[in-house]
Amino acid sequence: MKILLLGSGGREHALADALSRENTPVDLIAAPGNPGIAELARLVSINANDPREVAALAEAEQVGLVVVGPEAPLAAGVVDHLQQRGIPAFGPTMGAATVETSKADTKALMMAAGIPTAHAETHRLAREAKEAVRTRFGAPVVIKASGLAAGKGVIVCQTEAEAFDAIDRILDDRVFGEAGAECLVEAFMTGEELSLFAIADGHDVLPMIGAQDHKRLLDGDEGPNTGGMGAYTPVSFSTPSLVDDVTERIFLPTLHALRTRGTPFTGLLYAGLMLTPEGPKVVEFNCRFGDPETQAILPMLTSSLLDPLLAVSRGARIGNMAPFQWRRGASVTTVVASGGYPDAPVTGFPVHLPSFSDSVRVFHAGTKRGDNGDLLTSGGRVFAVTALADSFAAAQRASRDAASRIEFEGAVYRRDIGWREASRVG
Repeated sequence: MKILLLGSGGREHALADALSRENTPVDLIAAPGNPGIAELARLVSINANDPREVAALAEAEQVGLVVVGPEAPLAAGVVDHLQQRGIPAFGPTMGAATVETSKADTKALMMAAGIPTAHAETHRLAREAKEAVRTRFGAPVVIKASGLAAGKGVIVCQTEAEAFDAIDRILDDRVFGEAGAECLVEAFMTGEELSLFAIADGHDVLPMIGAQDHKRLLDGDEGPNTGGMGAYTPVSFSTPSLVDDVTERIFLPTLHALRTRGTPFTGLLYAGLMLTPEGPKVVEFNCRFGDPETQAILPMLTSSLLDPLLAVSRGARIGNMAPFQWRRGASVTTVVASGGYPDAPVTGFPVHLPSFSDSVRVFHAGTKRGDNGDLLTSGGRVFAVTALADSFAAAQRASRDAASRIEFEGAVYRRDIGWREASRVG
């Protein structure tokens, strides 16, 4: 089976790692990939956001499956173009990908379908958004850029002044570019967050194990929002009954609403949830595997990832497929980021990457090879360090310790990934 994997981050490295562990022999091609993925796949330098370049490569290589990692190629219509050419591709079409690319459209879809989520309004003018905060929402309140903002377009505001500043930054200053052409003013929800992934065939889902992401840069959930500084799985409160509830009240109604709209969703549907006193509610949807949750989840997988990906890409139903199987114990992922991340990461520094035991996996997220072959930093998030262990405490300790051994100038990482879980399980 020859597979083309699109993307170059830690998520794609984790996908490559999982696919390389399949019982079925896999010949992996990655475009454009990274130095870590290069140990598992042949790298090809193309523009992964260009549907025609992707299709030309897939046809030249006669691949049996294209797996799309990031959201940008999905938003660009890569899957649409591949389907038109008869090339199996795992990921939603451009129309279905609006569950992530337009928070405004998706909020309207959820509210119309009765899918549990926070009340929100969409605004294009700063003065109208501020009036909504002042007269209808109050504080705390959540301000969101509607479009793609690399996971950084959600601002939780504790005061009206903070909300007004966030509105100005999004709508007037355009700190998120065209993603901020409109913004959502959303009611603040209380509770704990949970990331739940599900393979979707347009009608049914095959849910994965739950994970919890850590968005803030610093220990104790302090500092600015980032794309994610770490994650862990399993989450003790993510019980089978909770997953069943989310499936029945959120995943399946969302798929029905998207079918009814004429944009059926096939691929990976990621529900970012808030477990409120009233039950789970949707914070946001993503249309692809999450980063860094994927780096924590996939190393725990003991059954096939390829089988459901192939089934969905070929238009088959997955309702009768066996559930995913997971190893016992826990997985904790600590992200090691560049100094200055998330606003102005400073890169280009040599990396000292030691060797680790088989229970630690280092996924490359922002690295490149220099002219002399040395490994250099090249992005805001540089590595995702995942440790597997028989207990959460052991996995947390091993991930933190491994992250501390990776050396480059300005390296930043959190030492408390999973701190809420630690308080629950000891």
